[in-house]
This record gives sequence, C-alpha cells and structure tokens, in this order.
Amino acid sequence: MSAILWTDVDNYLLTNILADMGSGGLYGTLIVNEVLLSDSFKPEKYNPPTVVIFSNNVRPISQGPHGDGEVHIYSEYSYWLACVDDEQTTYAVAKSNAQTLVQRLRTFLLTRFALGGLASTFVETVYETAIKDMRVEVLGGNVGGKFKGVGAVPFIVRTET
Repeated sequence: MSAILWTDVDNYLLTNILADMGSGGLYGTLIVNEVLLSDSFKPEKYNPPTVVIFSNNVRPISQGPHGDGEVHIYSEYSYWLACVDDEQTTYAVAKSNAQTLVQRLRTFLLTRFALGGLASTFVETVYETAIKDMRVEVLGGNVGGKFKGVGAVPFIVRTET
C-alpha cells in the first residue's frame, strides 16, 4: 500500500496477471512471457504471448459532502489490457489464441472484483472494476503468410476517497 492508489493498481496488475497467466500459473497453454506497463502498443517488439497494461487517464466523477460531514471523491481510472500472441500460420489459430488470451484476462478481472479492495494510505479505495467492450483482431497475412492475434480488454477501476 502506498499513498498513490494508481501505482498500486498498476503493480497489482503486473504481479498478478503474470502469476496467473505466466509460467507456473493457472494455464498449460499460451503461457504469458511478459507483462508490461506502457504508453504505446508495439506488437512487433514483444516476446509473445505478452500482456500490456495501459493506464493514462483518471476522471473525478463526483465530489462533495455526502451527509456524514466528510468530502467524498469518486474517480474512474481507465485501463486497457492488451494481449499479443506469437505468429501463427493460419488466421483461425491466430484468432482463437487471441480470443483465449482475452477470455483469460476477463476471467482475471471477474475473479478479482475490486482488485481485492486495494486502498492507499490516502484512504482512496477501489470498490469496483467494470469491463467494457472487448476486442480481438488478427494482424498480418500479407507478407509471408503469418498471422498475429491481438486483443484488448478495456475496463474502469472505480474508487472512493
């Protein structure tokens, strides 16, 4: 726990996604090699399967007294979990692998509602995670006949101070 919940959420995701989806984790296939925090998505630069965490925006939702004499601030932190798989020889395998990785990331978030109730020393606490529209794409196929499946799981981390 630190004074900055945003940093704590980043670290929680980095550590726990790798623990679940990496070597020695919950799965015997599509084992994630790396989980990264980044501002850009460059699938050609990764050691796939890879998960990339993006978190650049926070939005205060409401603030003010709530009848208990204290000022409460509700915020939404925007996150994206992107995944990329190794190159495959068929479109179908690349898409299936990306769908599998996206589903595993979704399961990760669903089984850790509110990220275990993370809280900062500044008394900001996670009370909910909300998954948004997920996406899968297949890149390539034009040069060398290789396909690369990628996916995205956007979600919101809702907090109260």
